[in-house]
Amino acid sequence: MTLSLSERELREFCSQISPEYPYYDRFINEARFGLSRISPYLARLNAARPSVLEVGAGSCILVAFLATRGFDMAAVEPLGPGFGFYTGLQNHVLDICRKMGSDVHVIREPAEQISARERYDFSYTINALEHMRDPYLAVDAMYRALRPGRSLLAHCPNYNVPFEPHFGILLLTRSKALNKWLYRSVVGKDQVLWDEMNFIGYTDLRRHVAARGYDFAFSRMIFEESFERVLCDHTFAERMPSIFVTIGRLLKRFHLLDKLHHWPVALQTPMEVVINKT
Repeated sequence: MTLSLSERELREFCSQISPEYPYYDRFINEARFGLSRISPYLARLNAARPSVLEVGAGSCILVAFLATRGFDMAAVEPLGPGFGFYTGLQNHVLDICRKMGSDVHVIREPAEQISARERYDFSYTINALEHMRDPYLAVDAMYRALRPGRSLLAHCPNYNVPFEPHFGILLLTRSKALNKWLYRSVVGKDQVLWDEMNFIGYTDLRRHVAARGYDFAFSRMIFEESFERVLCDHTFAERMPSIFVTIGRLLKRFHLLDKLHHWPVALQTPMEVVINKT
């Protein structure tokens, strides 16, 4: 079975989504980004109808699109506090998916409580681990849900780097209480979002997967790819502090972008790890 996953096809799917929903452009942009991260791994799956799990599915745009392309899709999205605005868009997207003859199994429970065992050919989470109560247990649950010989991909901010991308602030240590006080006027604009976030970092995540004996590898290309995205993706750049766009332009001007893979992985943000189940 040939599964087609071009960005053009994703755009065609998204053209059916009504633009009336909040953050419409951002969600479609994030679906495009998510597809760019997982496409190489999906292309390697050799099952007739690969079973795939997305953890932290948000708007469900990406998971619904993949369902229409022949994947057996499941989505973990408990819609915690502060994310109720997803509900209308999710229902709309999933309805479009059903009208196209496909369906998504939506799991309304925290990722840490995923009960599936050796069920999926691939699992991924894109910019969602920082919103989970215990991201490390969530990674364990994703691992248990994989069939032997399969892989999972986790992509999220790395709070070893003192920058909080949702609020666009530089952090003073990883103390939420201290930073909440320092940036109280900024945090106060979305207190619910701040309260439910955790400051997951490379050091702790690496220590966790190593202690579990997992076969894993962190990407060294994230810094370079993130600055390239800032320069090429207008929707994404609008959400970033202008200093990042300026730094990206300077790096490109002086031909330093392709040198960023030499930067220590512990100090690259976001971070991305692939874990293979043996």
